[in-house]
Amino acid sequence: KDAEEALKRTEALLYQAQKLESIGSLAGGIAHDMNNVLAAVCGFTEMVMSDLDPKSAHHRDLSNVLTAGNHGAKLISQILAFSRKQILRPEVLDLNEVVHNFTAMIRRLLGESVETTNALGSQIHPVYADAVQIEQVILNLVINARDAMPGGGTLTIETSNVDLDVCYARHHPNVVPGPHVMLAVSDTGSGMDA
Repeated sequence: KDAEEALKRTEALLYQAQKLESIGSLAGGIAHDMNNVLAAVCGFTEMVMSDLDPKSAHHRDLSNVLTAGNHGAKLISQILAFSRKQILRPEVLDLNEVVHNFTAMIRRLLGESVETTNALGSQIHPVYADAVQIEQVILNLVINARDAMPGGGTLTIETSNVDLDVCYARHHPNVVPGPHVMLAVSDTGSGMDA
C-alpha cells in the first residue's frame, strides 16, 4: 500500500513537471514570435526616424516607440531565458551598470511600500556574464524579498570587489581563491524559520 501511494505521488510530480515543461515550451514559442514582431517594429521605426528632423515632434514620438520596443525585446529575452530557449551571450559587463539599468523595473515591481536602495561599490572589476541571466537572478531575489515584506520594508542591492582566500575556498566547493565581484540582495523581511 505504501509503494502504491509513493507511485501515485511520483506520477503526480511527473504530471506536474510535464505541465511546466509544456508551459515553458509555449512561452518560448510565443516569445520567439513576439521577438520577430518587435524586431520589425523597431527596424521600421528606426528607418522612419532617419528621414525625420531629430528636433521634430514626430521624431520624439517615434523615439518613445523605439524605447518601448527595445524594452519589450528585453522582456522577451527574459521569457526566453525562463523557457531555456535562449542562447547564453556572456560578455564583459559592468555589474553596477546592469544593476543601475534594472533598478527602475525593480521599483515598479516592488511598489511604494518597499524602499529600494543601491549600495554599489566604486571601481568594480568587470565580470564575464550574460546580462539577461544576471537580471533574472536579481529579479528572482527581489520577488522573494517582496514576498518576505508584505507590510513593506527596505531592499538593498550591493556590489563590491572581494578577495576570497584559500580558507573560504576550502569550505565552498567550486570557489577559486582570488579576486571576485560580489552581488548581494538583502531585505528587512521576517526571514526564514529553522
